[in-house]
Amino acid sequence: MKDMESMVFDVLSSMGVEASNTLLAESSCPDELNHDSFSSDLFDMMGNRWGEVFHLGGLAGIPFTGQAGWNAFNHHVPDNGNILVVYAPHVGLTKDGVVGKVHRPGQDHSTSACGAAVGAYNYLKNGNAAPTPDMSGNDFQQEFIIQEMSPRMERI
Repeated sequence: MKDMESMVFDVLSSMGVEASNTLLAESSCPDELNHDSFSSDLFDMMGNRWGEVFHLGGLAGIPFTGQAGWNAFNHHVPDNGNILVVYAPHVGLTKDGVVGKVHRPGQDHSTSACGAAVGAYNYLKNGNAAPTPDMSGNDFQQEFIIQEMSPRMERI
């Protein structure tokens, strides 16, 4: 059975999307669990296959690179080429089936994963109003995640 990265490669190759004409951008949470193996992490495997990888991600995988980052990314794309953006939020799952937690190596207890998403969920679940993101940078990413989750909480 083929692995996920090989299936993605085969489909994209059939469409003419190849390493020579494509820039891969990944937007995944910087959590170490998402980047702990150079041989089996999806983005490392895709980078090995596609070449350069432009990193866009912030907490919860949201591409917090801003307009300047997107402009820089755009200037790296091959002429008449393709852009392949992979967005990958994550969530932990313990072996006991607890969603939003994971047992990290070297720790004697489970911790949040994705801590930013779980924290935003708990903040809103406790009845707090979504803050306006503080543009000074104190906790912009976390406040943005809370703000984006706020309308969805009404449906939960």
